[in-house]
Amino acid sequence: MTGKKSQDARRNALERARSFSPFLRDASEARPDIADLFLAEGSPRAVDLALSAEGGTVEEQLRRQRLGLALAIALGDLAGEFSLEDVTRRLSDFADMAIDRALTTAIHERVPDAEPAGLAVIAMGKLGSCELNYSSDVDLLLLFDPESLPKRGRDDAGEAAVRLGRRMIELLQKRTSDGYVARVDLRLRPSPEVTPIVLPVNAAISHYESSALPWERAAFIRARPAAGDKALGRHFLQSIEPFVWRRSLDFGVIEEIRQISARIRDHFAQGSRFGPGYDLKRGRGGIRGTLAARGRCNPGARPHDPRPLARGGATPRGRRLPPLPSQRRRT
Repeated sequence: MTGKKSQDARRNALERARSFSPFLRDASEARPDIADLFLAEGSPRAVDLALSAEGGTVEEQLRRQRLGLALAIALGDLAGEFSLEDVTRRLSDFADMAIDRALTTAIHERVPDAEPAGLAVIAMGKLGSCELNYSSDVDLLLLFDPESLPKRGRDDAGEAAVRLGRRMIELLQKRTSDGYVARVDLRLRPSPEVTPIVLPVNAAISHYESSALPWERAAFIRARPAAGDKALGRHFLQSIEPFVWRRSLDFGVIEEIRQISARIRDHFAQGSRFGPGYDLKRGRGGIRGTLAARGRCNPGARPHDPRPLARGGATPRGRRLPPLPSQRRRT
């Protein structure tokens, strides 16, 4: 766009944001400097200003950054300066950074001089595929290596990992006067009603090799290491890769896919008919079903690790687990 058209588009975007979105109106009043810079120099400079926000604590800083970033990105979106891919990528990149900062802070609060190693954060769902939107939860799987997890002298590794996970979550989703950073959902882990929020990595690998349900394996189509000990996260994903990315689709796998689709449809049967009351997110052919079908039928869409469907292969039962990153460092 020419300079005059860009200025008009920005003014129009800011006017619409203030008129039709209470959140953006409040954000523009809280951060008028971002709105002014957006009008003068555009969305990228406004995003840079938002990410430079400071605070007395990590909690304050992340919340102020998140508020300013949501405003800057939304204005760029409304003005046509950011594509859909730009929007979701920038929101996802900030979430990765915020999760990593929160985890590092949690570790340093308990073990001040420790390296932030031994605890991996696996992003799943929309965050895993870098498609986060303005109001998305972050679906996470937390894994730890008992040998390299930073902990105090007499701490049990499992209990220490759970403390770190709880503190990380608190830093992200506790509501303060500055709002919150992200809502965290940990329910994609195995048996979430009975398992701890942070799992030993070898136990998780064994579960996905031997007893994972089809939908549990399918959830990893969009998974990636997002924060913490990324080497540990890559080790985990590489270990379960043959059970997620099959060499071929046989009739049994096709039946599993059909059953997953049927469960989604039956679970959200109410509001599934087109017409008044249709649920656009959960109804038949809606957003949730479309995302599930896209993940199963187009696995090559993973942004950080594209691959064809026919990749992987069977791994014999009873095989020895590959060494953890902490074990390889000692050899």
